[in-house]
Amino acid sequence: MKKPTIAVRPYRHSKNHKFIVDLRAFGKGRKFFKTRVEAEAEAMRQKTLLERHSREAVGLSQREMSEVIAARSKLAEYGKKLSDAVTFFVDHLERVRRCKITVAQLAKEVLETKYKDGRSVKYLGMLRLYFKRFCQDFGNRLIADITVEELDTWLRSLPGSPKTRADYRANIGVLFGHAAGRRMIDFNPISFTAKPKLIDKAPDIFKVGELRTLLETARNQAPDVLPMLAVGAFAGLRDAEIKRLDWSEVDLARGHIEVTAAKAKSARRRIVPIQPNLAAWLCHYAGMKGRLAPVGARKKLVRVRKATGLLKWPHNGLRHSFASYRLAAIHDAPRVSAELGHTSPNMLYGTYRELVHPAEAERYWKIEPAAESKNVVAFTASA
Repeated sequence: MKKPTIAVRPYRHSKNHKFIVDLRAFGKGRKFFKTRVEAEAEAMRQKTLLERHSREAVGLSQREMSEVIAARSKLAEYGKKLSDAVTFFVDHLERVRRCKITVAQLAKEVLETKYKDGRSVKYLGMLRLYFKRFCQDFGNRLIADITVEELDTWLRSLPGSPKTRADYRANIGVLFGHAAGRRMIDFNPISFTAKPKLIDKAPDIFKVGELRTLLETARNQAPDVLPMLAVGAFAGLRDAEIKRLDWSEVDLARGHIEVTAAKAKSARRRIVPIQPNLAAWLCHYAGMKGRLAPVGARKKLVRVRKATGLLKWPHNGLRHSFASYRLAAIHDAPRVSAELGHTSPNMLYGTYRELVHPAEAERYWKIEPAAESKNVVAFTASA
């Protein structure tokens, strides 16, 4: 095969550019010139470059030459060249060089940002615990230097159940999501790690008869904790939100409960309508002031549960019951999601859809106080 050469040739297909230097054999295409002098100058420049590269190639060891050939062959499988690989890797190194923030520094910044955003103390404490564990292994590393593969290996090595690993994945994702939002990195690498497979489990909810008995028992034996139970069951507030709720945020006259951003898990304000049966349970508490949850609420709730025979008490079980029975009653996922404080109805559909029969939902929303009992204390106002 004839060795390719660099030469100036006449070009008859253009009136203005009459000379050509054909560099296609060297991967550089063709160059056109108006005069022979310009074309010969470019040909000489290309020859000089070619000779310099040849001298550098001669200086490579046999091992280095083998690495070049192997790399070129592997890249060719993906339709890429060595120059593509160099560009990609240099870009990565440049990002690392520009972004000097470590994981530990970023964790501190994220916590400060979430605090300024008004996130709850409980949420910040939880986030701090997950960040602390991650910083034990990656604290001194630059955030831009951590790869998807490293994160995936780290998540798989964590002890505990798939749910535990899923929680770490979600919370560490907050860290990298912040970095991506600030353009410290190009994307959130957590989203490319393997998602732990969780066993689908329907949420624990109360049966209609159980809830009716629970509320009547509280009404007779511990009336000051009854509002907590009723609001959880018929307004769907989280246990933590109920504990923070103030009577000034329960507007019986206008028929809604305000969950402020400072008290909501999502740090988003929402207005939850007071359903007719919830209004019936709360009507004796009009004019109350201060916290909805009374002093010693936990012990009083335990006594009510024991008196009712409810030994199992699922976390946020009243909220789960609200979601299930409310969706079965009105078949409006976006509306129920808004009342629950969800950002999307997708989770509602996937978790609560068709858990209860519509007939049971109808009974649920008719749970109201029985006729007045002699033991019931009428609440009108409290300091």
